[in-house]
Amino acid sequence: MIRISGIIYQIALQVSTVLLLKIAIVGLILLFTWIISRILRSLVSKTKGKRSPSMSRQIRRLVTWITWFVGILIALSQVGLDLAILLILVALSAIVLAIALRHVLSNLVSYGVIKSYEPFKLGDWVQVGKFFGRVVDITWADTVLMTPDNETVYVPNSKITQNIVINKTTPGGTRIAISIVISRALDLSEVEKTLLEIGIELKEELIPEFVPEVRITNLNTQSVRLALLLRINNPARGKLIASKVRKRAKERLDEIQQKAAGTLSHLE
Repeated sequence: MIRISGIIYQIALQVSTVLLLKIAIVGLILLFTWIISRILRSLVSKTKGKRSPSMSRQIRRLVTWITWFVGILIALSQVGLDLAILLILVALSAIVLAIALRHVLSNLVSYGVIKSYEPFKLGDWVQVGKFFGRVVDITWADTVLMTPDNETVYVPNSKITQNIVINKTTPGGTRIAISIVISRALDLSEVEKTLLEIGIELKEELIPEFVPEVRITNLNTQSVRLALLLRINNPARGKLIASKVRKRAKERLDEIQQKAAGTLSHLE
């Protein structure tokens, strides 16, 4: 009985020694993995950080994931797991996850593209398909827009990379053309002068040193269609500015028409 107990003790001691040795090896592998990961992240920051901070962050994250993935595989192989079988299981799991989470992964990849190339930034006014608004947040899943009507729109990042994106926040402002239809009986030069005056009155809404323009866009036997061209600072105020222009134009053109009718009556 004592001999059996001694054998069991020796086996347990050997197993414990082997187990502790394997744990120590796994710990060293994970430590070296952490050190290599830090070194690689530092190298990426030095080579890409100054040129493109966003791209540098994405590459550092990818390098970290790959380094830890390889390190964990090596550590598990030291425990006694067959590396080939482990790789097959990981590959199969990755395929299943990729199919199940394809939309999530698509948004995640698109988020990396957006952050790397930066077609817009927070605060910019952008047009994505039929949606127009100011960018208030960019997450890994979607880009959040605030419309001029204070509505929050969540656009999936994959839709942004698949659609044409128009960034309307430019140093030169956003050009708007406000159409006005007048009768051919009115004096065209006087109407043009009136529209230019209205445009100048709205100079607080315009980019500095911009001079409003008036162009004829259509002409027929009864009417003339004019366009007042303005370059505004805030694209979200385009409709409001157009409304102000049309309201003032209506009031002043009515005055011009009344004066013309009074002059004609006086001549008769």
